[in-house]
Order: sequence, then structure tokens, then C-alpha cells
Amino acid sequence: MARSVKKARTDPTATSRRRRLAVVGLIIFVIVDIVLVAWAATASRSPHESSNASSTSSTSSRPTASPTRSVSAKPTPTATATTAPIADAVAPSRLLAVLDNNTAWRAATGACPATPAAMELTTNGGGSWKQSDASGPTGASALIRLTVQSGTQASAIALTAQGCAPEFIRTYVAGDNWATYADQLPGAWYANPGDKGKVHSPAGDVAAPCAAVVGLAVGAGTNAAVLCANHDVYRTADNGATWGSPQNVSAAVAIAALDSGYVVAGVGTPGCAGTSVAGMDAGTGGANNLACVGSTKSAPGTVAISAGTGSLWLWAGDTMARSTDGGKTWG
Repeated sequence: MARSVKKARTDPTATSRRRRLAVVGLIIFVIVDIVLVAWAATASRSPHESSNASSTSSTSSRPTASPTRSVSAKPTPTATATTAPIADAVAPSRLLAVLDNNTAWRAATGACPATPAAMELTTNGGGSWKQSDASGPTGASALIRLTVQSGTQASAIALTAQGCAPEFIRTYVAGDNWATYADQLPGAWYANPGDKGKVHSPAGDVAAPCAAVVGLAVGAGTNAAVLCANHDVYRTADNGATWGSPQNVSAAVAIAALDSGYVVAGVGTPGCAGTSVAGMDAGTGGANNLACVGSTKSAPGTVAISAGTGSLWLWAGDTMARSTDGGKTWG
């Protein structure tokens, strides 16, 4: 007879307990999964993003601006203004010599021997000019200094057409004729463009205080001043035996002597679109700005300035201006 098998009875309490454990396990799994996902997202965020997020959160908690408060945009940085460097001064291509408010000589100059020794004279304040040629009677070329002594007498240092050596020439008849006076050359002041590191004074050749002299102004007695290519001005009171400390005059391109000092003309001076004029004493003082003449910048080498009795003249570009109050006003 077959053996009967007794079927085991299922415990309802145990089954219910297992179901609850499964549900709890599922809930724990979901919570852990959410935590892991959140952690992964936070870990992958860059420091910059984290900083911005913190800032945004902090900002949102601040009180809002009142309706009447004006909020302006952050200003955009602007480029710093720069000033173009001022070029070195060059040897002048013009010469000017003034006697007074009516009489003056002017000349264009250049390379030797190609440039003739040709000058012009005015006796009516620049209203008209009379031409004069010194090359024919003297063999002179390329003027390097021009002076005037009276209404009929003027002198010049030029370079000979043969050899380009310095020579002294003079007229006693208002330019109708010229002659060479070799005995006057040793006692004259001049800067030889062929040797810019030297200056000739009544004491002979002396070393210039700079490598390149581009302007010379002869004062009273043993006084003189030179303008260097870098715009430095040096003054001497002993015919060039010694030179004082340099005074840099920004943009200076020409210099002339006054009764008690010097006057300097400049091109490219900040704030002056034309030609600036500044005065200097005979000692060691700096430049004192006097005026800005015209509104057009002159080309390098085309500025000349000279003083006479009660009158200061400036020749710059197409302008010939005069001042009777020491350079403060011009007409």
C-alpha cells in the first residue's frame, strides 16, 4: 500500500514578514540610488560653477533694490591714452636774422655744394622781399649762419663751393654785392654741419656738449647756447670752454638769443597744434612757455626764430609772424 505524504502547512505570519522586508529593502535601494546620483552630479561640477551657484543663492536672499534706485551698467575699461614720441630735431633748412620790427634777412639752406648762398631782405616787416645772391661774387654755398648789423649791413657763415669749408661773407650795400672776409672767420661763432660734435667760438673749435648740435644762438659777450638733436639746450658763459647742465625743452627745433636769455621754438609740443614758443634765461633755469603760434604743424627743419630790437620773428611753414612783447602775442 502506497505511503501517504503529509503536506506542510504555510505560516501566514512568516510570509507577511518576508513581504515587509522586501518592501523595506526596495525603499532603501531607491534612497541609496538617489543619494549616489546626487553625489555624482555634485562631484562633476567645476569649482567655477560651484562659486556661481553659491553667489546666485546668496544674491537671491538679498533685499531687492527700491524702485527709485538707478542701477548703471559696469563701465567698460578704456585704453590708456598714449602720446607718440617726439622725433629728434634736425639741422634747419631755414635761417632768419632780425634787426628790428621792419628789417630782417631770411634764407633757405641745404647740402653743400648743391645749395647756393641766396638770401632775401625785407625792410617793411615782411610785406615784400628783395632777393640777393652771394654765390656769384664769393663762391659761397650752403649758408650755416646769418646775422644782421644794420639796414644795409649783414653777414653770413657759409661753406665754400670748392671743398665745403667754412667762410665768412658780408654785404655793406643791402645785398647788392657780397665779399669774403677771411680775417673775420676765426672770431665768429658757428656750428659746422660737417662736424656736429664741435662748435666754433671766438676761442676756436670747442667740443660740443652733445653729439649732434642742430641750433646755435649767440648772446651778449661770451654767452651762447646750443640746441641738440634730442631737444637738450646747453648754455655757456665763457665761449664754450664750459657748458652748464642740460635743460630739455620738449619738441624744441630752433633757438635764438634775446637781450637777457634765449627763445626756443618747438613743433609737436603737447597742447599746441602749431609752433610753440618758450623763453629761457641765460643761466640754468628751464623753459617758460610763452605762446602757441598758428594751428599747422611745420615739417622738420622748416622753423626759424630770431630776435631784434623790440621785435621777435618766427618763420614756420608758410607763416612769418612777429611779436613785439617778447613772444607773448603774435601778429
